[in-house]
Amino acid sequence: MLKQLSISNYKLIDHIECEFGPGLTVLTGETGAGKSIIIGALRTLLEGLSESDIFLAEERPVTISAIFSAPQNPAFHQRLAASGLGEQPEEIILRRQIGRRRDGGLTNRIYLNDQPTTGATASDLAGRLLEFVDQHQQHELRAASQPLKLLDSFGGLTSQRREYKLLFEDFRRQRQAFTQWQQELQEAARQMDYLSHQLTELNASQLDPEEETELLHRRRQYQQIGRLQELAREADQLCYSGQGSILDRCYRLQEISDELSRRDEQAPVTRELLTDIIDRLQEINRDQQKYLAGLEIDEETIEKTETRLAQLERLKRKFATDIQGLLALEKELTEKLSRWEQRDQESGRRQRELAAKQGKMEAAAEALSQTRSAQAKLLEETVSGHLRDLNLAQARFQISLEKTTCSATGADQVNFLFSANPGSAPAPLGEIASGGELSRLLLALRTAAAARAELPTMIFDEIDTGLGGAAAGAVGRKIAAIARNCQVITITHLPQVAAHADQHYVINKQSCPEEEKTTIMLNEISLASETAVIEELARMGSSGKITREALDHARALRAEAGKGGRK
Repeated sequence: MLKQLSISNYKLIDHIECEFGPGLTVLTGETGAGKSIIIGALRTLLEGLSESDIFLAEERPVTISAIFSAPQNPAFHQRLAASGLGEQPEEIILRRQIGRRRDGGLTNRIYLNDQPTTGATASDLAGRLLEFVDQHQQHELRAASQPLKLLDSFGGLTSQRREYKLLFEDFRRQRQAFTQWQQELQEAARQMDYLSHQLTELNASQLDPEEETELLHRRRQYQQIGRLQELAREADQLCYSGQGSILDRCYRLQEISDELSRRDEQAPVTRELLTDIIDRLQEINRDQQKYLAGLEIDEETIEKTETRLAQLERLKRKFATDIQGLLALEKELTEKLSRWEQRDQESGRRQRELAAKQGKMEAAAEALSQTRSAQAKLLEETVSGHLRDLNLAQARFQISLEKTTCSATGADQVNFLFSANPGSAPAPLGEIASGGELSRLLLALRTAAAARAELPTMIFDEIDTGLGGAAAGAVGRKIAAIARNCQVITITHLPQVAAHADQHYVINKQSCPEEEKTTIMLNEISLASETAVIEELARMGSSGKITREALDHARALRAEAGKGGRK
């Protein structure tokens, strides 16, 4: 239940605070007094900005806050816990502050029980706390998508519809992937000969990731073969084969060491060290000999090397990539051609997967249709009962469900059919329903859906526009009946509705010539003072001066509502 609303610097509102109790609260005032501005502020708090021209004074922020008593609903408290509120609070406090930046942009902050939160969280919680119903929704009833939304809302089909939508989206993605695969297959068919030729050429080239590096190294060798051989022979002579080579000198050192050891036992023993050195020098010599033998490159080897390098260079230029890229392309072409050869098997597999997903989706759509059909009958009965209460006893309300192809919402086209007069067949709303009839039908539909959802609060914004006489009285009685089960806040111009109030606020505009501005004032009529209530009802029912007849009519309305008798 909405307990308190505080609004500052919003449009024509400087600052107002109002408290709400259970039952029926009415907001009345002259046309243009600003009643809907108050509801607009509440919608801005809960749903976000729909416009930027909201500041009474540009230098001050707009601040809107509302206090709700928390409903005793496990699902609601689970949602609160997901929002970061670990405990189960008794009150829900939502506050939004909107300011103007120096660059002209807006700051927009929202808080849940004094903790920063998101607009999405606030909107989600608002949908569990209250429902707005306004006269503009009459026109929405004529929209093709609205009957389906209202039926699903009444039936509580959100979860089932969400599960179906997941299957639908899965099927749609699979179908798109299959279609894309078929298109790629068609494109591949046009290119298959060309791709096969490319792969044959690459396969014939017998590419190796290390080959080019080895060939380039071999080229560098024979480009400087003379100098390399000269250096290798010189190294051989110094190390092994030359007069006075290092190896010869090591052997001589070994002889000297042996003689020193025989002559003087304290002479250093170096034989083992010299033996290791000699072994290393011989190993070096073997490597040098092997290297030198490898430098014997003949013309045939040179020709083969240059031919192979030229072939690799031509392939790189042709395919505009390096050796690694050629190998990757060869692998890619191999996989493409393999898929092409296995296209029939792959097509069958994909079609079976798609058919399975389609079957699941269609089964879920059929289950959703059956649930909707059952709920449609209940909604017809419920709305028809409300219409009888709303002075439309002869009206007929029907819901038609027609099968359509599966879409994101299911496989049903839902239409509301209505007839206000006996003998007339029910027809689509846009064809026959008048404004007054649409107002009452909207009230009946929203009342049915809200009762199912067990919403704590309903807010009606001038939904009784265009009604009068017996129809107005019926709407007043119906709204009062709704208010016995949940909190109702309504803006109304009808005394037949206001007469049922458990709480009554009057909105007036106040001009401030010295400040050159107009603001909205909110005054609560004390229901302990029957005189004040009667005068406001009489004003609402008069076109000008309040007459004795208007006062008598106001007293009669209060008596009919069971509210009169106080002075």
